[in-house]
Amino acid sequence: MLRSLAPSAALRAPLSPTLSADQKLMCAPDLPLLSKTAPTPFELTAAHEGELQVFFEANPAYFLAVQGAPAGAQEAYDEIHGELPAGWSYTKKWLIGYRDPASGELVAFASLVSDLLAHTVWHIGLFVVATEHHGSGIAASIFRGIEAWARSNGALWFRLGVVAGNQRAERFWARQGFTQVRMREGVEIGGRLNNVRVMVKQLADQDLRSYLKLVPRDDPTLD
Repeated sequence: MLRSLAPSAALRAPLSPTLSADQKLMCAPDLPLLSKTAPTPFELTAAHEGELQVFFEANPAYFLAVQGAPAGAQEAYDEIHGELPAGWSYTKKWLIGYRDPASGELVAFASLVSDLLAHTVWHIGLFVVATEHHGSGIAASIFRGIEAWARSNGALWFRLGVVAGNQRAERFWARQGFTQVRMREGVEIGGRLNNVRVMVKQLADQDLRSYLKLVPRDDPTLD
C-alpha cells in the first residue's frame, strides 16, 4: 500500500549553496514558490536520501502514530526507491522537499502520485512537516500550493489514506476539504496493522459518483 497520511507537508528558487553539484536535483518547473520567506520546494532524488533520513528521525510523530515506533533505518530509502503495487497505473511519483530559506534545512516532505489508478486522480502519499512547525499554518500553506499545482496539471481529484485514530491527521485533512469514502481494515504499515480511512477531495465540479466510476476500489459498499 502507498503510505499516506500525516499532517503536516515542488520549485523555482535555487537550492542551498552548500549543496554539491551531485545533490542539486532537477526541479519540477511549475510548482509554486509560496513567498520569499516560505519554505522553498525542490524535487528529491536518491542524492537526498541521507538528508531525508535525518529529517524522518528528527520528526518521529508520523511514524509513532502509524507504526508505533520511530522511523526505521531504511525509511528514506524505502520512500525514495519503493515501487507502487504491481498493476497500478500512474504517470509519475513525485518526491518534494521544502527547505527553510534561511537555514537551508529540510522542514517538510510530500510524496504524490499523479494519475494513480485513473487519469486525473492524484494520490497524496506521505506528507510530513517538522514537529516544531506544527500549528504554525505551514502545512496548510504548503498543501494549498500543491493543490493549485495539481489543478493546473489536470488533477480533478485528490485521494489519500489516513490511519484511523491519528487524530492530528484526521483533523488536518478534514479542514482541507477531504471526506471519507471507505474504511480499509487490517492494512499493514511499518509492521503494524491499521484501519485506514480512504479520503478524497474534488478539485472540479464533479460528484462522488464520477470519482467512484474512476476508482471503483474506493466504493464504500466494499466495506
